Amino acid sequence: MKAGLLVLAAASALQPPRTARRLLKLHAAPAPAYVAGACLTGIAWKPIVTKAMDDWYDNGDTNFRRPAWAPPRKWFPPIWRVNYFLIGLAASRRAAAGGLPPVAWVHYALNMCWAPLFFKFRQLKAAVVLNVGLVITLVAALPSFAEAGAALLLAPYLGWLAFATALSLQIARLNPAGVSAQTANGAWRATCDASGVVSWYDFGVRLGG
Repeated sequence: MKAGLLVLAAASALQPPRTARRLLKLHAAPAPAYVAGACLTGIAWKPIVTKAMDDWYDNGDTNFRRPAWAPPRKWFPPIWRVNYFLIGLAASRRAAAGGLPPVAWVHYALNMCWAPLFFKFRQLKAAVVLNVGLVITLVAALPSFAEAGAALLLAPYLGWLAFATALSLQIARLNPAGVSAQTANGAWRATCDASGVVSWYDFGVRLGG
């Protein structure tokens, strides 16, 4: 009996702490789980991005300005789908080789903050700073991913981030006063007036039926 208890105690002592066990399970997660997790970043903010696109970013009736070389709206979804797929695949390989480095988690957190900062709160200059932070943290994480043979998977994402940083900087320069709520809502109000909406806040009632 005592020998059995000693064996159980020794086995328990050899077990890693609970936090470590959870990390081991996370590291062992299959690639599709990491791909899905990466894609959730884009899915989470899609309603905010779509609304901003309609209200001011991609609306010619506002005074918001973009550079001539800004890509069309329809390019963004497929570009991000490919990037998130590659990010998830790279993360799964790095995790299987010993876990993700802390800087990768910092980068993920910054990535989650960019869409609401730019599209919801319309902080154009702050978004540029955040873009630079994204590039720096990704570059800092690349050596760790290279150890797992996954750095090349992040090359398209790094290229897109560099382009997006240049685009964000130019947008901030072209709109030094930022994007006010009045500017963002101006086109919507004009559309309501032209369509005969009784009130800007009444979507369902229109003059003339």
